[in-house]
Amino acid sequence: MLEILEIKKHLLAGEIEEALLIVEELEEMGRQSEIRILESFLVILLIHLIKIQVEKRLTSSWKSSIINSLLSVQKRNKLGKKAHYIYSQNWQAYLEDNFTPALVSASREIFGGIDYAELKAKCDRGSLLNFANSLLQLTYSNNQDELVTEVESKLREFCS
Repeated sequence: MLEILEIKKHLLAGEIEEALLIVEELEEMGRQSEIRILESFLVILLIHLIKIQVEKRLTSSWKSSIINSLLSVQKRNKLGKKAHYIYSQNWQAYLEDNFTPALVSASREIFGGIDYAELKAKCDRGSLLNFANSLLQLTYSNNQDELVTEVESKLREFCS
């Protein structure tokens, strides 16, 4: 709210450049907030993919969490008809950045809780991140119903 008052003050004083700087800062803050939300869905996605990979099984609850995370990413990632907060070619970096927090959380859940280092050794990080990226790519080219169908199919392949 203070930022809006600052903008108003600058506009009334004819200080357009100063007002625009504040608007740009607010825009960037909004963008970063959306990216943090998207990253929280990534962590959930990665946690469940780690559990599937290590425990070599898929529960309906994990599948549901993965699908809901991807549906949320699809919905929240849109800036407009063609613009996105995170473009398809940039997901790999976000996946890399969020892998460790996902691993820490997954270590508490896998096999009733195992050591982080033990879980890290059991994980095939590269294939897991590539698979997660392939799921995220589906959010750009499918409607919600198609996304659910495609993800279910890919999860069956991932588990076999």
